[in-house]
Amino acid sequence: MLGFTLSKLNLLILVTALFAIISFFMLSLSDIMVGTLAQELVNDAGITVFSLVKGELLCRKSSITIPESIEYFGGLMPTRKFYYVMNIKRFPETPVEEGINTMIFQVASRKDKKNIIATTSVDLNARILLYDWDPVTDLFSEAASLEIDPESAGIGTKDSIVFVKEVFEGKNYLHIIACSSSAGLCERNLGRAACWLKECS
Repeated sequence: MLGFTLSKLNLLILVTALFAIISFFMLSLSDIMVGTLAQELVNDAGITVFSLVKGELLCRKSSITIPESIEYFGGLMPTRKFYYVMNIKRFPETPVEEGINTMIFQVASRKDKKNIIATTSVDLNARILLYDWDPVTDLFSEAASLEIDPESAGIGTKDSIVFVKEVFEGKNYLHIIACSSSAGLCERNLGRAACWLKECS
């Protein structure tokens, strides 16, 4: 009787240990998958910007819309979603007229925005100008950094970015404009950036 009880106890310990190991593996795998997919997201944005600035055309435009979440797993398992924000920064913070400026793309958790899970940087021979847009107040202004939030509320979801490269008096300029995939909002913000530049000049 004692031997039977011990064998069942050993079996319970084995099952518990296996469950703990599998759970740890699945949690680690989730983090790895989210990190990999987030890195692909920022890498794609970096490639878009680099190709735009390196192109030979004097004036060129491109845009990207980021998905509302990073989906992972699926198939036999239910699809899981990771909600995030994309940060866009420049270095140095004050853009220089000539020389190299660095464009930085980061993906951070929407719950804990200090938790950055992916980043990439692109060195550009261009002055980088950032234009932020608040979808709640509809305010539009130049900024030192942007936060693109595909889950934001307001007149449109702040989930898109327009990149405009222009060459003026032999110098490259890269304008980065926050906007929405909602109909007409990117075109409107692009027009507002053009007016802002005209007034400044």
